[in-house]
Amino acid sequence: MSIFELGIVDTRNIIRLLDDVYNYDFKNHALTFFKRRVENFIKMHNLRDAEGFIQKIEKDKMFFEIFLKDICVETTEMFRDPSLWRLLKDDLLPKNIANNQNFKIWIPEVTSGEELYSLLIILKKAQLIDKVQIIASSISDINLERIKSGLFDSKKIEVNDANYARIYNDNGLSDYYTIKEDGAYWDISLIENVKLIKQNIIFDDYPKGTKLIFFRNQMIYYNQILQERYMKIMYNSLVPGGHLLIGNNEKIDYWNSDKDFVLVSDTECIYKKKLS
Repeated sequence: MSIFELGIVDTRNIIRLLDDVYNYDFKNHALTFFKRRVENFIKMHNLRDAEGFIQKIEKDKMFFEIFLKDICVETTEMFRDPSLWRLLKDDLLPKNIANNQNFKIWIPEVTSGEELYSLLIILKKAQLIDKVQIIASSISDINLERIKSGLFDSKKIEVNDANYARIYNDNGLSDYYTIKEDGAYWDISLIENVKLIKQNIIFDDYPKGTKLIFFRNQMIYYNQILQERYMKIMYNSLVPGGHLLIGNNEKIDYWNSDKDFVLVSDTECIYKKKLS
């Protein structure tokens, strides 16, 4: 069996179609990443070629919504990079939230919800959850509905439990989920005060006055044009002294970060917006 590969011309035609029909502009996503995700999607749905994909997605809005879900890269596990979550638990969150009114947190691209629920559990255990306002956004309605339901992959329970134990030295994560016939579910009371919103790729309507932004392991999927746009948006969203979290293998040197941000933790890639 031959391996299906999408040509550059077909990839650009797909990008143009998605923008023309649905007003979703993927042209500044890293081309190799986007091409690979579309190839996988075409194979997964047994489409014959790029033209078959174009014909179906142009006419079928639900198929487009499924594509939006699948183009997003899921967070692989709860409390990924446990050392970061220990730092949040022991230092950054209690120090900045305890005496702070209206502490607003923004997660610009939630996918499967692991990062959001990890944060909520830490806030709940620290009795800080009622002191924060969390806004979590996604390009995918399907992802948002899944997060609202609390559903997660039960195959991840073992690694989730292990990561939690590395932070709290106990086995208490099971207090926050239940296992049912159709899967595992987080305690959705955790998200009752979370604002889940649909947004487009270019973050037109972003929240203002945020004090903490999680944008971890996302930059690698965009070209520099979109990276710089997102950095400008997040800089404008944060209040002076607000914190930005990016992925361990990501840097923002191209953003003139010495002028705009102070590096708080090199190992955990935490930046703080300068006060002036």
